[in-house]
Amino acid sequence: MTIRMIVVMFITFYTSRVILEILGVVDFGVYNVVAGFVTMFGFFNSSLSNGIQRFYNFELGKNGVDGARRVYNMAMVIQILLAALIVLPAEIIGTWYLHNKMVIPEDRMFAAEWIFQLSLVTFVLHIIQVPYTAAVMAHEKMDFFALISVLDVTIKLAGVLIIPLLSSDSLVLYGVIMASVALFNLLAYIWYTKRNFKEVKIEKIFRPSLFRDMLSFSGWNIFGTLGQMLKDQGVNLILNLFFGPVVNAARGIANQVNGGLQSFVTNITIPVRPQVVQSYAQGDIQRSLNLTYTISKISCYFLLLIALPILLEINYVLHIWLGDNIPEQTSIFVTIIVLNSFLNNLNAAISGIVHATGKMKTYQLCGGSISLVSVLLVYIAMLIWDIPPIALIVILCLDIIRQIVALYVLKSIVKEFSLGLYCQDVIWPVAIVSLLSLIIPLTIHSFMEEGFLRLVTVLISSIISIPTSIYAVGLNNNERRFVKQLLKNARLKVAGE
Repeated sequence: MTIRMIVVMFITFYTSRVILEILGVVDFGVYNVVAGFVTMFGFFNSSLSNGIQRFYNFELGKNGVDGARRVYNMAMVIQILLAALIVLPAEIIGTWYLHNKMVIPEDRMFAAEWIFQLSLVTFVLHIIQVPYTAAVMAHEKMDFFALISVLDVTIKLAGVLIIPLLSSDSLVLYGVIMASVALFNLLAYIWYTKRNFKEVKIEKIFRPSLFRDMLSFSGWNIFGTLGQMLKDQGVNLILNLFFGPVVNAARGIANQVNGGLQSFVTNITIPVRPQVVQSYAQGDIQRSLNLTYTISKISCYFLLLIALPILLEINYVLHIWLGDNIPEQTSIFVTIIVLNSFLNNLNAAISGIVHATGKMKTYQLCGGSISLVSVLLVYIAMLIWDIPPIALIVILCLDIIRQIVALYVLKSIVKEFSLGLYCQDVIWPVAIVSLLSLIIPLTIHSFMEEGFLRLVTVLISSIISIPTSIYAVGLNNNERRFVKQLLKNARLKVAGE
């Protein structure tokens, strides 16, 4: 699976370069701001999909196939209703905002209208896919998940490479490709789940109590996701308002870099997350907490391993990747957004165990409120300084506060959770490993001239120093034994093959 994820990451990065070359900076920025605006309407879907995944994991662990079948059927009802409820408001509000508020060159408005409609179609397809993705995650079928990820990025790259051969508008064609890939993913998930999982079967029996429970669970989740969505897309719109589509292009590239790195990390840790919920459902709270600590650390370590050399050599990496077609502010945007991902990885693990408890009110109320405040503070910061990176620095500072608040909220929900133990087992090892890993690569970066030789040297030194630091001070004894067993199994597997 790791090899597949590396392939996905590199194809994603290469595709971004090709897209930027084909579309140009302005069209790339237009796509990011318009498609990003559509995703603002997706906060309901994100909230409900988290709830569906939680109920799927919980029922599969507690009641087996019968419980999972009930969740699947209610999830289908919920998602179809959601798609129906979102399309009309999105059409009305989105069309008005597109023509009256967005900063888009007049000659690209026609293409922007097409991108809006195609993004809405893509969004609806993603909504319908949620119950099928939940089934795959709950059953921990990571091989299929990885295969679809490879096919997803490969088809996107193939489609992008074909664009110059066609005579239609490149931006519109790109939107068609994104919608087509979303349809392929949906059909692939439907086919796989129906063939492999007994619970993926439509029943005509409506279960009001389960329907209410799933919506109730998602209610506070909706508030938290709304705040997160407004933070992400609201900042995008604020940057568009103050600086135009070129800065949106820079942030779009930075998000793609971070998305590629984060997908690598997520695919490694995602198999553990259903076990957190299932262990909690079975009453094994301590195992849920231990898994949470492990997810927190491992996700940060893997992100450090792949991100450190890229951040140190970001200007040279961007030049190799994008040539001379690099929007201004891209390198600083990448650096700040990737740093913020370390915090998001910690918060994702905390969120997982809160979802397992089902007690979402305080957690989502605090997190959503901080996210909503961040949009207002970003707008005020832009009025004062008028410097694009300040927006992301404000977000970074508030996310630090959000992570601290999340820990105290978790303590109030799960009495077995210890703040001191979390800091000792997670925060302290991650901080020490990060500092130790930085010494040698940063020294090399400081004394060598920029170029391919420095990039390779920094990369090699990072590959050596980071795993060494992790194994020496970043893992406890049980985790070291676990790593040794993994390596032993890998050697046996290679020898057997």
